[in-house]
Amino acid sequence: MRTRKWLWRWRNNPLKRRSDRVEAWVGLAAGVVMAASAPVTGAMASDALGDSLRENSQLTRTKAVLTENAPTTDSFATVTGDARVPAKVRWESADGHSRTARAPVEAGTPARTNVTVWLDSRGVPRQPPPGATEIMGESAAAGSAAAVATCFVIGGGCWLTRRRIDAARDKDWEREWAAVGPWWTRRE
Repeated sequence: MRTRKWLWRWRNNPLKRRSDRVEAWVGLAAGVVMAASAPVTGAMASDALGDSLRENSQLTRTKAVLTENAPTTDSFATVTGDARVPAKVRWESADGHSRTARAPVEAGTPARTNVTVWLDSRGVPRQPPPGATEIMGESAAAGSAAAVATCFVIGGGCWLTRRRIDAARDKDWEREWAAVGPWWTRRE
């Protein structure tokens, strides 16, 4: 019984209008396009973000010495849940010169402690690169969000199309009622 109700637009019916057939085809097409495109866009977004995160993780690891006590708390670190805070460190660059800058280190680390610092291609300290698990998690989240967004866009397009079909039906009803209404209500 439920299948019959669900497929009512596909049954032969002398009262079925052209707009009913169009609405049925629009719904079917939206479902097929959604089922085909959502996984593809999700996979593409996931791969793109994963590649971008792996590319950005091309940092060099070097040993440095903390020249000051690292703060025990930082409002930004507290909000993000990251235990790293900026503190002044000193390291030797590839050309043998001693360099000093602020770099992210574990909160509460005492001065003169050896720490690991990640440097970009220009020698500027950066946050440590994301691990494989973090890259996979962020990529999966981005892929899921892209797939859901695709479904919303296609569903929104289907909804707008159905609204236009309903508006056209309303105009047809008004035109037809204007023609037959006076006969039924006995008004001239």
